[in-house]
Amino acid sequence: MAIAGENDLFTLIRCKDNEEWLEQRTKGIGGSDVAAIMGLSPWRTPAQVWLEKTGRAEPEDIGDRPYVAFGNIMEPIVGGWYSQRHEDRIVRRVNAICQSIDRPWAQASLDYEVRDGERWGVLEIKTARSAKDWQDGVPLYYQTQIIHYMTVTGRKFADVAVFFRDTCEFAEYRVEYDQEDALALVGDVDEFWHNYVVADVMPKLSGTAGEIGSLTDYYGAATEGIASMVGNTEALQAIEAYQDAAAREKVAKADKTAASATLVNLIGNGKGIETDVARVTWSRYRADRFDVKTFRAEHPDLYQSYCTSYMKNGGLRIKEL
Repeated sequence: MAIAGENDLFTLIRCKDNEEWLEQRTKGIGGSDVAAIMGLSPWRTPAQVWLEKTGRAEPEDIGDRPYVAFGNIMEPIVGGWYSQRHEDRIVRRVNAICQSIDRPWAQASLDYEVRDGERWGVLEIKTARSAKDWQDGVPLYYQTQIIHYMTVTGRKFADVAVFFRDTCEFAEYRVEYDQEDALALVGDVDEFWHNYVVADVMPKLSGTAGEIGSLTDYYGAATEGIASMVGNTEALQAIEAYQDAAAREKVAKADKTAASATLVNLIGNGKGIETDVARVTWSRYRADRFDVKTFRAEHPDLYQSYCTSYMKNGGLRIKEL
């Protein structure tokens, strides 16, 4: 059964397994990529998306993560809850990738579609730890995802049905199509695809730990010597910023340690203290420490059989010349 807009606004791509789905994701910009390329994602940066789309990094397969497995189990349950609340609406499972005909690099992996009256819309299913980030409506990084879905499919509204794990409660939100928001998002998506992915130019780095990890995996072990960048403004500014931050970090760490010692001494053998502005508790408990050094010396073959190889970031070392 064709879904609304199929072969008119988009073509439908059904993947036979997760591996094929991951491969198709590298061929365009999907909903989960948009917040990252707009600098709104708490998990990924534009450079990380670029590494994946240009084949320099494998898309992370998080299918075996517990929260992802839970989300997959809950998806039909949350979808069923929504359907029961709206018996007058038509709710249909899609579970496929919609690829825009006019902008084939724009892709949307829909969960469901819903017909409310005469309008067809997107139905997105979510599970979240708590409602804290949803107090003002759908979080911005999810809004970019569903607005992207609407630009690909031509839908004028999107409903988000979510299950909160901490309270075991369901909630429902609606996002109406806004042309100004949609045009801004389309502009950012198209610019990223053409100016960075197609042009093979790395976007500006955001400087997150995850980004450094991705670059560590990409560049791997050193294969070349020391490159001369005498007079390179970018390098000079980065070195100065790094040294300044390291100095401030050292002072801040010492100040934090000194304050910690004072608080620990004030708490003593109690659980904590409470002032007119804050409550401070000191957690400590007995724990076992695995003696890796002894185990490796006494059982080298067994130790080696449980080791996995990875590229470790050993950090920067700056030596004044």
